[in-house]
Amino acid sequence: MQVLIYKAALTDLKTNLATSGISPGDVVGLELGDDGKIAANALLTRGKWFFKSTRSLPLGTLEPQATALLSPALERRAHLRVRIVEVEPAHLTRGKVAKVFISVWGDPEDLAAPKAKAQIFSRSRIND
Repeated sequence: MQVLIYKAALTDLKTNLATSGISPGDVVGLELGDDGKIAANALLTRGKWFFKSTRSLPLGTLEPQATALLSPALERRAHLRVRIVEVEPAHLTRGKVAKVFISVWGDPEDLAAPKAKAQIFSRSRIND
């Protein structure tokens, strides 16, 4: 695995960072929507040993540049490792808007659009 996106911001945050309990290092799941946007959900695990439970908490959507880069990989269901890298609460930012940044790791070959198979020989040359 290699770094595909070092740090990408999430837009349209849907959760309150102060009460949600998310922190750097938490696992994030990405889903490609019908509208072409990529939704990010934090997968929070609670409990110990046998009594673990995982809940999905909607975070927001990926910025447009990251969406364009990751869409081919999500369409072919490539294995991506996505983690929260940085969380900035609203009271610490200038614009009083909370921010969440993620990092994406995976295989760079999954980012390329699928290639059409090229024909080596044309039909006319073989049958002559």
